[in-house]
Amino acid sequence: MFPTLYHFIRDVFGIEIPALQILNTFGFFVALSIAGAFWAMSTEMRRRTALGQFKTVEVKSRVGAPYPLSDYIVNGIFAFVFGYKILFLMFSGKDGFVPQEHIFTTEGNWMYGLLSALVVLGWRYRNDLKQRLPEPRVEVQTQSAEWHMGNITTIALLSGFAGAKLFHILENPSGLSLLAIADAFFSTGGWTFYGGLIAGGAGVLIYCYRKGINLLRMLDAGGPAMLLSYGIGRFGCQFSGDGDWGIANTGPKPLAWIPDWAWSYTYPHNVLGGQSGGMAPEGMIPIPGCTGDYCYELAVPVYPTPLYEALMGLLLFFVLWKFLRHRIQAPGKLFACYMVFAGAERFLIEAIREHGESLYSLGSVTFSQAQMISLLLMLGGVLWLLKKPSTEKINVQ
Repeated sequence: MFPTLYHFIRDVFGIEIPALQILNTFGFFVALSIAGAFWAMSTEMRRRTALGQFKTVEVKSRVGAPYPLSDYIVNGIFAFVFGYKILFLMFSGKDGFVPQEHIFTTEGNWMYGLLSALVVLGWRYRNDLKQRLPEPRVEVQTQSAEWHMGNITTIALLSGFAGAKLFHILENPSGLSLLAIADAFFSTGGWTFYGGLIAGGAGVLIYCYRKGINLLRMLDAGGPAMLLSYGIGRFGCQFSGDGDWGIANTGPKPLAWIPDWAWSYTYPHNVLGGQSGGMAPEGMIPIPGCTGDYCYELAVPVYPTPLYEALMGLLLFFVLWKFLRHRIQAPGKLFACYMVFAGAERFLIEAIREHGESLYSLGSVTFSQAQMISLLLMLGGVLWLLKKPSTEKINVQ
């Protein structure tokens, strides 16, 4: 396992770059998943704008005018925060310093912050002078609906973050308290995919409704992007060993050609076993001969469910992207396929996934939050696909 990019570069290439300890492997794959979703959705919005499914956007811009003061203030603040906090975490240089433990503190370096602000403001002022004209003018450009992607991405991230945290908290309703909620929201762990999906999707749809964007077409454009993002993100869970693994698996491999780590895995050097010294985390044992941080592995091997989900997510994305998006034309039907695919994938994996105490009970039936949402997704998707099937058109191009 590779808890941070530092560990990946060190273990694979033998090069030590301590500054990379700030970059969690999981966070790196989250960034990749966001980039993948942005690419897929932007591509679809351009294509659907050309087909007349989305309205074009007329963008007015004032060319050649000096940058407003607010531009300098915002850029200066972001640059200062980057230097004060991020550069401090990257280049602290203290023995035993673990950057992740200092993210949500007020610690920082004023010199790094001021230098970063000066560099960015100087660069910004230089660009400002270069673009100025003796007589500024107003230009109007016609853009595809892809122009909205900046706002859509920001809204999806903010609302998705809140939803992922909230649903994680609700997975264990018996432990609810104001202190527990505050701790969960300002911790680096504890995320629920469906929470991020539902809240992020709701935020985006509200924005689209207010901008007059066809909601069903927007859902169709977002379905493949969400599957791609999910598949990439699950690789982050696998490579970091974030605890999102399966139940114990000590059975023999069904096929000899399957690698041992793809069938039953102990997740050595996982990110949950980060502390050095002291007692081993629950369910883990020390790795013989390992010293320092991240020196634990699971006492009993488990199913590597994040790997399975990553592969299934990418496969289902390929099916939507390659075979269905050019054929299914009825508004909303492609998203209905996404609902069935995503719900079935998650429902199946829940059978071998570790839940801990994150379970609900209804009479004698015990189920996870994800199983409940998966069933609703599949049911909703199937009913949507069955509704007025004669309206679907096939694009044979």
